[in-house]
Amino acid sequence: MACSVTDEYQRRGIDALFLENDHLRVELLPGKGGDLTRIVDKRTDTNVLFEAPHEWRAPADGPVGAPDGAFAFLDHYPGGWQSVLPGAGGPSEAHGAPLGLHGESTLVPFETELLADSAERVSVRLTASLTRYPFDVERDVTLSAGESAIEVSERVTNTGEVPVDYSWLQHVALGEPLVAPEATLTVPCETVHVDPDQTADTARLPPGETFEWPVCETDGGPVDLREFPPADDRVHDLVALADLNEGRYTVSNPELDLGVTVEFPASLYEYLWYWQPFGGFEDAPFFGRNYNVGLEPCTSIPNAGLAEAVENGTAEELAPGGTQSSTVRLRTHGTD
Repeated sequence: MACSVTDEYQRRGIDALFLENDHLRVELLPGKGGDLTRIVDKRTDTNVLFEAPHEWRAPADGPVGAPDGAFAFLDHYPGGWQSVLPGAGGPSEAHGAPLGLHGESTLVPFETELLADSAERVSVRLTASLTRYPFDVERDVTLSAGESAIEVSERVTNTGEVPVDYSWLQHVALGEPLVAPEATLTVPCETVHVDPDQTADTARLPPGETFEWPVCETDGGPVDLREFPPADDRVHDLVALADLNEGRYTVSNPELDLGVTVEFPASLYEYLWYWQPFGGFEDAPFFGRNYNVGLEPCTSIPNAGLAEAVENGTAEELAPGGTQSSTVRLRTHGTD
């Protein structure tokens, strides 16, 4: 079939779009942060993105329970792929702006403009201005005929009159059935930094330690981060992969003959956050119900938030009127 785009659709009251070609069917929520919530590989009829198991709600419905900056992101988290600005991790504060977990951009509605709608190519532009930070965000999502790939190109502009610190995270979460014990991860990197605030009883790796990729030699035995343990092992680890030789990673599942490769600019995203909730995220909102990986290109570390990134020198700075750009591409393919 030719490329197509459909906008006569809502999900949980949120404006949604479908982009489609012969290879992929993509669901996009402009009304909620521009989230990519489904990327279905048609050859295997598999959604490669993680779908959250809890009863998430639209941000416009307001807070769930007591207002809590730490939980706003999770209350409204459908899974999938979010672009996180102006602060990754958190909660935190910067330039007098309180920032909840994973900042602000995932909770705001985006305006939509159709850039291309032809048999060869469909492309939509999403735009929004943040409230707590002087950021204008512009995002182009493009699907081309003959390609099993979705491309997300973004620009963030500082509309303020002073320079501001920020961190930028591509919160890409891949899920079952792609993620499974028979699947493997390939990343061209050198170093593993275990998050210093990792405290879960189900963690295998000691907080704040550094290892060489891919096998972490711990007191409890070797941990091979290329492998995904079964859910019965009840594992939950968080690390940042560093010293990237290329901005790329691949998850391959030979049982499905399905792989996913994500490419990103390593000059901008110097770290790849690797979230590993293999049945071991036992606190709210998951309570042991999720089996997935987050493989998340990020400008900065650690997960504690933007203030910590400023302190350790990994935060980015954007000058008045300055613009930073990013292009991330996700492709599905066979494993042969």
